[in-house]
Amino acid sequence: MSKRWKKWGKTAFAMTLSTTLFVGCTNKDNEATSTPSPTSSGGAATESASKTPAGEEINGFTLYNPILTTPINLDGEITKMIMEKSGVRWDKVEIGNGSDIAQQINLKLVSGEFPDAIILDAENAMWSRLIKEQKLLPLDKYFDNAAEYPNLAKIDKRLVDYWRATDGHIYFVPMGYEPVLDEPSAWQGNAQGLWIQDDLLEKSGLKVDDIKTVEGFEQYLNAIKGTKDEKGRSIIPLSLGGENFAGLNVVMSMFGVRTIVGGTGWNEQADGSALPDYKMPGFKQGFQWLNKLHLNGLLDPETAFHKKDLFLEKGNSLRFGSMLFDGWDNPNASTLKNNGIADSITYKALESQGFPEGWFVPAYLPAIEGIKPAQYANFSPFGGLGTGISSTAKNPDLIMKGLDWHQTPEAFILMEYGPESMGAYKMEDGVVVVNDAVFRGPDFWGGEGMTNVTEKGFFWWKYLGSTLQTHIPTMEPPWTATNAMLYKAEELNHEQGTFGLIPAVSRTKTLIGGQVEKYSPVQNDIRMQYYAKMLLAKNENEFESAYEQFLNEMKVRGHDEETIAEFNEQYKAYKETPAGKISIEVKRTLPRNVYSDKPEVIGR
Repeated sequence: MSKRWKKWGKTAFAMTLSTTLFVGCTNKDNEATSTPSPTSSGGAATESASKTPAGEEINGFTLYNPILTTPINLDGEITKMIMEKSGVRWDKVEIGNGSDIAQQINLKLVSGEFPDAIILDAENAMWSRLIKEQKLLPLDKYFDNAAEYPNLAKIDKRLVDYWRATDGHIYFVPMGYEPVLDEPSAWQGNAQGLWIQDDLLEKSGLKVDDIKTVEGFEQYLNAIKGTKDEKGRSIIPLSLGGENFAGLNVVMSMFGVRTIVGGTGWNEQADGSALPDYKMPGFKQGFQWLNKLHLNGLLDPETAFHKKDLFLEKGNSLRFGSMLFDGWDNPNASTLKNNGIADSITYKALESQGFPEGWFVPAYLPAIEGIKPAQYANFSPFGGLGTGISSTAKNPDLIMKGLDWHQTPEAFILMEYGPESMGAYKMEDGVVVVNDAVFRGPDFWGGEGMTNVTEKGFFWWKYLGSTLQTHIPTMEPPWTATNAMLYKAEELNHEQGTFGLIPAVSRTKTLIGGQVEKYSPVQNDIRMQYYAKMLLAKNENEFESAYEQFLNEMKVRGHDEETIAEFNEQYKAYKETPAGKISIEVKRTLPRNVYSDKPEVIGR
């Protein structure tokens, strides 16, 4: 499994400030993969053009993608094929300059030069401004015309409803969505939870079943307290991951509280209202537990203030006996390297020869009697980017015909691997068989990263429009052992009930210019200050004092009465929209080739 896949698989696409205009929301974060460049590239491809009644040619469009910062070569071989197959010729693709997206688009609007099509994060607040200023064309009719746009019409209506604006219209074509909402991939990138250094658990005399309760887990922490590593350094029994209490959402789940890292986790109540995490009884209980662990020398005190690089240094040095965190920064890759084991080794091969000392494995979240764990691993099948069409585009039907083709398996395969003649794959009995030697080689992902991608003209075009690969039969090689452990963590989240469709309370938009937007930065500063004070309190009285001060600060400086009231108003309205009523019953998940020792077909 490639490093490129790991990066994109983890979080899918960028999410930005929410807005009341759209009624849907996803919960994934972007990781930049391109190199900043202030330039753009233009070119042309031969293409039969549509014409007006007067005979004027109306092909040759302009596209703007401010997210991308690497120039597009429109003369690239694969790009030319994509334009030929889609029937749309792009004469100019303008990219971003690496600065604030909103600022870039505002400058574009002021200049009066707006492209025929624009690609933005589906959650970007700028969609609302573009709609308000009537820069975008409503696209509803294209999703309802199976005769002319069969692939757009096939998109699940729940997905279309998810992205509707509050005026009832849909203004962009989503990409990166699950083609069958009820049959998603079995891998969604959720590896959060408890991770244990396996050999330390064995040396403690305990087994996995022994630490399934919070009492058993504390027994494990106490058993390894004082243990030294081979360099004479003390093992730290527990960490909460990287900076800013990165694993707090996992801890709070144990106490029945839904929270998010770096913001407010809203919890739906029996009466349908929503409460912020810190108003839930379990929030205080969770911090009392963390403070107890700290006072007993079981929790890394630097969790309260360290930076991610320090956490990674300690993690890769195997200083931690366990971690409650997102799972992605576990030290297994470093452990393989330090033991002279190839990072490409499969799970089955490593299991056969024996896991190296210091290997981290996911484990069930420690259960607290009488408390149902809160969901923290979210599934969002709705996509991450969107392509909008200018209200002044001369031939929007032609562009939409092209975007209709982009939804097909044929388009995905071409945009992912190039033409079969380039050797990155071949078709065998309807199955995509990837040639990794080429696909990971210098002509593809082994080249110059995103520069190579945009020069050759593959993969990037999926930004314009595509489904996920879930239902395209593909011969997949066995997963590497490190990624198999991440997959195993998500399986545990399914089993323990901490995984599910992103809840409506998380999909609710905050009001642009409203109280939540205004005071969220202040509230987050208060959180960071008092989280540390509560965790590091020297005794019960000091903890109680810090907790009461925290609540008072959220009320006085954070204006939480206003923010809670405003959010509930938005939440109530959202639940009355089609998007707010969406439900998905997963009939089956399409498995991946995780634990095998040979290639196997997935996607069917």
